[in-house]
Amino acid sequence: MPTAWEADRLVEATAALLFDPVANRILFARNLDMPLAPASTTKLMTALLVYELTGLQGFVTVLPPDTAVEPSHVPLRIGQRISVSELVQDLLVGSCNDAALALARSTCGSVPAFVHQMNRRAWEMGCLHTHFVDPHGLASLRQGQVTTARDLLRIFQAVLNVPSLRQILMTRTVATRSGNQLRILHNHNRLLGKYTGMGPAKTGWTREARHTYAAACQRDGHPLLLILLHSPDKWKDAMVLFNYGFGQVKSGTVTAPSYRPL
Repeated sequence: MPTAWEADRLVEATAALLFDPVANRILFARNLDMPLAPASTTKLMTALLVYELTGLQGFVTVLPPDTAVEPSHVPLRIGQRISVSELVQDLLVGSCNDAALALARSTCGSVPAFVHQMNRRAWEMGCLHTHFVDPHGLASLRQGQVTTARDLLRIFQAVLNVPSLRQILMTRTVATRSGNQLRILHNHNRLLGKYTGMGPAKTGWTREARHTYAAACQRDGHPLLLILLHSPDKWKDAMVLFNYGFGQVKSGTVTAPSYRPL
């Protein structure tokens, strides 16, 4: 297990936060309040807001503007009718940008209206250094789409407290429709099923944001939560920090773990 000095030397992310929700303490912190681009971790707020406004109920008919977005995408087909719950799976497992647009537009009537609600909800949660421009995370720092490690942890904790969203984030593959075709989407979290204890997580990447990551991992009943922003290699950074964190946790089973707010 790495020491604190070794973890600090090995981790390359510009901002990082490792949190123990059982002891309610920060185990590792770097630039907690530095505004950085969230990339597709933005979709955590999108999923949370859709859940709060719809309960994941209902159906969406895909319109042309929903498909006018860069990959990753399903892709959705214009005129296709798809359930909200399936779109949220596409959003969180496949990180599909067209699913984000369809959900935003159908939930609040327009994408700008939905983004306004994202920002209102973030403010209510105490995410004072977060601002959203779109529901998928492609917007750049220069365009004003920013979050911080501290703020993103709050959003991630809120998502983890919704059992249906937490389960989706742990799903390795989902089958989704694209017109008359059935496609298999694979979870972008490469550590799922490969790193011991890996649980729900959301990945992100753009050229400007580099790698972003919100992840939960649990061993011997003890969960740890991790946020990485602007990392050249989130997989390496995540393993270093989780290895360090579990080395700090006392042995023995912790009962009834909770995802308490920071």
